Amino acid sequence: MTFVRYFLVQLVAYFIDMGGFLLLLKMDVDWLVANIVSKLLAGLFAFLAHRHFTFSGATATDSRIQAFKYFLLLSLNLPLSTLVLGQALKFVSYPVVAKFIADAICILFTFWLSKRVVFSKSEGEVATTPAPEKGIER
Repeated sequence: MTFVRYFLVQLVAYFIDMGGFLLLLKMDVDWLVANIVSKLLAGLFAFLAHRHFTFSGATATDSRIQAFKYFLLLSLNLPLSTLVLGQALKFVSYPVVAKFIADAICILFTFWLSKRVVFSKSEGEVATTPAPEKGIER
């Protein structure tokens, strides 16, 4: 269920990312700058949505620490996705298609890191959902 929520948030973030990318390309902004700006805007939305919706059971950790980790992850994802985008542009002449390919390659990597590093529960933290009760034996 967490991956479904992650995917839904990422879908909305992707519309922000791709929409910003297309808008900036229409304004004759270089693809590299357009990619960075659109990813930062989408990243800000995604952090807030993941914190309060996707990984809401793991949000007892200080939000400043999670924000630091999330934007550190984003700072790693930016050059990775931009590198993959640059390589994809060597084979695909449409920047939008190349960007879609690059982002699809990076999504599983960022989900795993978000779940394990950014929004993970710290040791000693109690889960907010109760454990299932065992049936009564007769």
